[in-house]
This record gives sequence, C-alpha cells and structure tokens, in this order.
Amino acid sequence: MSTRTWHKGPPPHVGWWNANSIRSDVLWRWWNGKGWSLPSIDDFDPHVAARRAATPCAFDDIEWTDYWPENARVPRVNPNEVET
Repeated sequence: MSTRTWHKGPPPHVGWWNANSIRSDVLWRWWNGKGWSLPSIDDFDPHVAARRAATPCAFDDIEWTDYWPENARVPRVNPNEVET
C-alpha cells in the first residue's frame, strides 16, 4: 500500500513524475506540459526510457505524486523557477 499522496490533473511543471492509473510506486512518466508519456521504471536503459518519454500515453486518467527519491542523481527542479 502506498503512503504517497496522489493527485489528479496536471502536475506543476514538465518533468518525470511517479505517475500512473494504478498508483504504482515504481512507474514513472514524463509530463511534457500537455500530456503523459508511456510508463518507465528505474531499471530501463536510458535510451529505452527516453523513447518511452517521447511516446504519448493514450490514457487520460493518470494520477501523480510529488515524490522524488532522496538518492536521485539530480534534484527535482521546476524549470519555471530556474534563473538563467
């Protein structure tokens, strides 16, 4: 059972989100600002994950969490708040 808070509707910004229609803690999807991608998992080769991120999902009942792993290689960054 997941202890994460799940949300409906679009997430706050473009990026990878723990998101799916079945509330799975291991599935990640890319939000491009308009729609979701096919799901990916941590074990996928980066090239496979990139192809899946570029492939739109046909479902619109996706829920997402704001969870981000503590040991992530990069921090979660809101591109709308980055100084250039």
